[in-house]
Amino acid sequence: MSQRSILLCFAAVLALPMCALAKQISIDTGECSREVASGETVVKSDVYSNKKRTMRAYGAIAYRRSVDDAKPTRCHVEFRVFISFDGSPFRIVKSRISEAELGEIAGIDLVGESPDGSKFAADTWLAEGDGEEHWPIVYDLTTGQARDHSLGDKIQSRIHGCDQNEDFVGVTNAGEALFAIPPSEYDNSSGCGDKGLWRFSLVTGKVMQIAKNSGDKWK
Repeated sequence: MSQRSILLCFAAVLALPMCALAKQISIDTGECSREVASGETVVKSDVYSNKKRTMRAYGAIAYRRSVDDAKPTRCHVEFRVFISFDGSPFRIVKSRISEAELGEIAGIDLVGESPDGSKFAADTWLAEGDGEEHWPIVYDLTTGQARDHSLGDKIQSRIHGCDQNEDFVGVTNAGEALFAIPPSEYDNSSGCGDKGLWRFSLVTGKVMQIAKNSGDKWK
């Protein structure tokens, strides 16, 4: 697990004791830079197993440096989520392609299951400095369908521009992504305090605050 992922999970555990984020599995590519190989490199996460041990999953990121006039300008990134049932071979259930600018880091967090075990969620993200761009993926184990949707600035635009972390903490039985917004790590003013829990629909792209405190139990 990367240093960034360890710090993120540690901070989230302190803020959200009801959500077992200590078990979250994460990988990242490191910064897009001149040192990134021009040929494809693939990094894979550890394997996640559900409580019944009937489903396993892992994430992989394939990336390479894009070259323009022999100077690196960005990195081509493909996020992949693989799932296996009852010991069957892993198969890819969702992939997403993105472009990372120089200095950006691409990553995947395996968030886990919904309370009823019908949904599995992963977060695909790009980060630079203190900011992150989240693009959740939710796989329906019943229908075999996967949805993904960019969170964009839908929450940030409603929390007074405090640059607070958006922590993807779980998925509902309906397949909605749950984001917690703990107090800002950079601004201790009252306006940048705890912004609660938010529900993000991957169908409509809309967000709704469902709790005033990021540590409230949602399951």
